Amino acid sequence: MSEAKISVIIPVRNEANKIEQCLNAVFAQSLKPYEVIVVDGHSEDETIEKARKFPVKILYENYHNRAGACQVGINSAEGEYIAFTDGDCIPDKEWLANLIKEFNDDVAGVGGRYEDIGESLWTRSINLTFSTPLSGAKSRWNQKKTVKNLSVCGANGMCRRDDILRAGGFKVTLSGAEDLELSSRLGKLGTLIYTPNALVMHNHNRGLKDFAKQAYRYGGWRKESGLWDLQVIPPLVAPLLLLSLIFTPWICAGALALYALAVIAMGIKIAIQERTPVYLISIPVVYIVQHFFYIIGFWKETIWPRKKGVPWK
Repeated sequence: MSEAKISVIIPVRNEANKIEQCLNAVFAQSLKPYEVIVVDGHSEDETIEKARKFPVKILYENYHNRAGACQVGINSAEGEYIAFTDGDCIPDKEWLANLIKEFNDDVAGVGGRYEDIGESLWTRSINLTFSTPLSGAKSRWNQKKTVKNLSVCGANGMCRRDDILRAGGFKVTLSGAEDLELSSRLGKLGTLIYTPNALVMHNHNRGLKDFAKQAYRYGGWRKESGLWDLQVIPPLVAPLLLLSLIFTPWICAGALALYALAVIAMGIKIAIQERTPVYLISIPVVYIVQHFFYIIGFWKETIWPRKKGVPWK
């Protein structure tokens, strides 16, 4: 595997403040990539000027989404394996080596672990919730495992180029969740493996307002992608709770009380674990914001579907 040709694809848009950190890490890999492809969504800042400081192949996409950017990269890639990351990510030095060593004839894709970084109170609070079951976030486990619904073509993963093409490639009409949608098709070709040893640090640096917007978008993307798993249960249950408020208010009150206890308990646990009392308040707030806007986004996409060709935001 050490002689395998790996193409690294990095879709970007307006990542001037982060792209150099990302590319420095990619070119510092212990297993050197065969090529690095940066696919730009017509950035309005200096992303491409900074990317040109590195020996990368620069392409442009006109689909106005990450799915289109990734597909443009795949169409141009010459490597046998395709590794994916994003412009706001910093891969560990052994990232590529630890992804590719998990491949055998039965494996269709490998996804790695994320560590979210950032310094503000809300960024730290968001990052801490991502490592808990209540957030719904995946790829933050601590042990290797086979996972049915695993992103292997998002910001930390690797697949064979031929398998991606056999699966039909990215669905370029999707505004988001394109990695999970393609991974669901790749999972029909072989096993999807999660390895915590393939680490990518994610420098999203979001405050609470931006996090609410992102949760809203995730809800819409989940509905648009047509993926039906545990993450669609909360949006489907929410209208039933509203109806119960009219006809059986005690059911609604009981469900909300259990939810409140769960998020408060997580706030207490994390505050004690991190020895930071402010998390008693910030952690429950993050959960409530995430879940509320995710549900709103899901139902907005259900009732008023997004127009095709909406640019990256």
